[in-house]
Amino acid sequence: MDIFVTVMMVAMLLLVVIVGAAIFVQQSGNLRDLRDKLQSVQDEAKKRKNPDTLRRERVAMLDPLLLLETQLNDRDPAILDAQELDLITASRERIIAITQDLKAVQDWIGAPYDLEWIEYLERLPRLKSLYLSADLGQNGSPPVI
Repeated sequence: MDIFVTVMMVAMLLLVVIVGAAIFVQQSGNLRDLRDKLQSVQDEAKKRKNPDTLRRERVAMLDPLLLLETQLNDRDPAILDAQELDLITASRERIIAITQDLKAVQDWIGAPYDLEWIEYLERLPRLKSLYLSADLGQNGSPPVI
């Protein structure tokens, strides 16, 4: 009878170990699925652009243009040099891209908080006139605003 009890105890212990291992494997699979879902949500959040960051970047692109406007008013040049044209062109392209990004994430507020490139350019009259005359002189076609 002692052997019967020992065999039963070993069988019960083996059954408990097998059930425990099955539960462990199932829980590990569930945790792995949960971790994968969380990772995909985090990746989506990283891909989505933060509107506040976009607005700060837009301000950083506008600051050099404002500084250039004041310099142009002080110097009163007849034309823009190549560096100034490159600065304006790069700023224009990035501001247009930021505008599109803000519209894509549906966080476009509109005037007076969010303006289009042309509206920013209207606020810099000296820079605008020199930029448009330089673009017209280079291409011979209507300027790209």
